Amino acid sequence: MKITQQSHRRAARSFLSKTVGRPGRSAVRQGITLLPVAAAQFIRAVSRGRFADAFAPIVGMGLGLVAWLVILISTQAAVNGALYPLLDAHDYENSWGGPTLAGAWAVHAALALPIVLAAVWVLRGLVVLGSQGQESSTGARSHRWSKPLALVVAAAGAVLFVGWVNQL
Repeated sequence: MKITQQSHRRAARSFLSKTVGRPGRSAVRQGITLLPVAAAQFIRAVSRGRFADAFAPIVGMGLGLVAWLVILISTQAAVNGALYPLLDAHDYENSWGGPTLAGAWAVHAALALPIVLAAVWVLRGLVVLGSQGQESSTGARSHRWSKPLALVVAAAGAVLFVGWVNQL
């Protein structure tokens, strides 16, 4: 069986589209909600008296910050798992997988993999939630649960961020 470069590209594209799907493609098209852009959208909506439209940029900012937190935690896990002997090899006798360096490295790398895979799905969920909020602000049909859930996720992300920073 001959495997060509084209079939690899097609398989990779298919895997990516199945993994991130329509929400991922819409996030790439719309871009990331940045603080100055969201603040400008919020001020514009409030100055025009459309307070319902002012909700979407604020929630988008909160979800964007939660997405950055997920990216930071998964990147830290991936780097720590892959480069464990260079970063934390000072006390591998008492670490997970010890007392050997190879065992500690294997355990940290094995723990990093599910964290990174879960981060992809969490980011996908955040994109879906953010797109629901943007659709409701443009007048498209939206779900009732999207706004309260977005607020809960943003608040939980803030609590997680404070806890993560304090444990560093």
